[in-house]
Formats: sequence, structure tokens, C-alpha cells
Amino acid sequence: MKVLEKFLSDKSDVRELLDIYLELRQHLQELGFSESELNDPPTYTTKMMNLQEKFNHKFKSLFQLIKDYGFEVTNDDVTSYIMPLLLKINELTPLKPNGNIKRRNQRDED
Repeated sequence: MKVLEKFLSDKSDVRELLDIYLELRQHLQELGFSESELNDPPTYTTKMMNLQEKFNHKFKSLFQLIKDYGFEVTNDDVTSYIMPLLLKINELTPLKPNGNIKRRNQRDED
């Protein structure tokens, strides 16, 4: 794993992934989200969905880059490297303890 960590520490793709995640966390802060609301968000914004899609795409392309360089890794291996970095961003961009977003009615009663 040390060789993989050294390889990833020099890749701009990791930095781009972290930048996307940071932007998403900042957006969630602006909206007043709490950590508990992340599993079942009360509302979705276009920006939130775009950043989530961008993050997923960047993660997949990073994983493919690693595989293309010949590393025998799993998705879990890459996630194990990335998660501590994401958790550090979580510490730097804390969300509200209880949140202040009201859930929208999803039933479209006409």
C-alpha cells in the first residue's frame, strides 16, 4: 500500500477530488445541513447534485488511472486512502449540529 500512497500523493487528480468534496461541504454549510441529514437530505439542489456527480466521476477516473498504471487494487483500497483526507475536510468544514432545512413535501398532491 505504501507504493500506492506515494503514487497518489503526487497526482493532481487526488487534489481535484478533494477540491470537489470541499466545495460540496461548503455548499452544505451554506444550506445549513447537519451531519445526520446527509443520509436522507431534506432537499437537493442542482449544485449539490452536480458536485456529487462530478465527485463520483473523478473518483472513478482516479481508480481507472491507478489500474492503468498496473496497480492491483480494489475500490476499497482507494477509498481507504481517500477517506482520511475527506474526514479532515469534514473537520475543517463542520455542519450544523441540528440543521435548519425543512423537508419538502414529496407527494406532489395536485
